[in-house]
Amino acid sequence: MKSGFARSDRWAVFGGLALMASGIAHLLRPSAFESVNRMAFNDRIRAHVLINGSIEAGLGFALLSSRTRRAAMAATLAYLTYFNASLLYRQRILAN
Repeated sequence: MKSGFARSDRWAVFGGLALMASGIAHLLRPSAFESVNRMAFNDRIRAHVLINGSIEAGLGFALLSSRTRRAAMAATLAYLTYFNASLLYRQRILAN
């Protein structure tokens, strides 16, 4: 019988806690994240910070449970793709 978590479970829990902490930090200190969001979005920067923080906190929370982990991993991948695509698109627009 195994005791504790498997290695992949430990990494998922660590990642979930880190993502939750980042999301909560967005909500507690939005000004610290405005510069990054300003690079990715054109307007309503504070709203984007708060929305992204809520998304990150929710995804982190979902990563903690083995029942929701697979869906949370897929949603996290989709979220990171969306944010990075927004960042690259906005930088391309600003460069032209």
